Amino acid sequence: MKILTLNINSIRAHAESFINILKSGEYDTILVQELKVETAAFPHNLFDDYGYNIKVYGQKSWNGVATFSKFSIEDTVRGMPNYPDANARFLETVIDGRIRIINVYMPNGDTIESPKFPYKLEWMHAFTEYIKQYINSPEAVIIGGDFNVAINDNDIWNPKNYVGSSISAPAAREIMQTWIDSGWSDVWRDMHPNENDFTWYGYRGGDTVGKKQGLRLDYFLANHTAKKMIKTCEIDISPRMAEKPTDHCGLMIKLD
Repeated sequence: MKILTLNINSIRAHAESFINILKSGEYDTILVQELKVETAAFPHNLFDDYGYNIKVYGQKSWNGVATFSKFSIEDTVRGMPNYPDANARFLETVIDGRIRIINVYMPNGDTIESPKFPYKLEWMHAFTEYIKQYINSPEAVIIGGDFNVAINDNDIWNPKNYVGSSISAPAAREIMQTWIDSGWSDVWRDMHPNENDFTWYGYRGGDTVGKKQGLRLDYFLANHTAKKMIKTCEIDISPRMAEKPTDHCGLMIKLD
């Protein structure tokens, strides 16, 4: 099974490039973030012909997550059960009756002085508590999505440019590091320990991709059971290079 996570930065604005991904049939399951459309208004008609089951948790103009899969999608949970939240950021499903996948679009938080930053930390603390139940589970559990944190300075093209940003805030990094310390595998980093590569490239500044001026904001985390199943994890730059691109690359894992 091949799984892709991708922040689409508006499913309507970038529908054409996303349809090309579906048409390719390369990915069995796709986790999508930042839909920017309400659940009831999600444009199913654009995607229904490509052989994917779809679960959506949307929100007007902001946020929103969706999971596409060629396999069955069951046990759908919309919203983190232990954290009442007006924002659509969390979608948990069981794929093919054998892999539990948590699709997340974590809060950005702007800067550490922003009134949005405490919400980012509060959300991440609640997530910490929620995922504790899964780390030692015999069930394969994978967390994927846009985490809006560059966990280390080598995940930022120029760390000095992001001093004061919530992306590199020590408090956010520390929370995320507790997940790794508790046993969750940062799959891409574990498989690429010495590489500096990125999953987000801004639109401003000319050819930020060619200049390698990016951030690593998108992750797969795997519990002990799932980690044994994962064979590869690679960055798929093609969504960022599309004619009308999102500002994120895809991140792919391949499982047995």
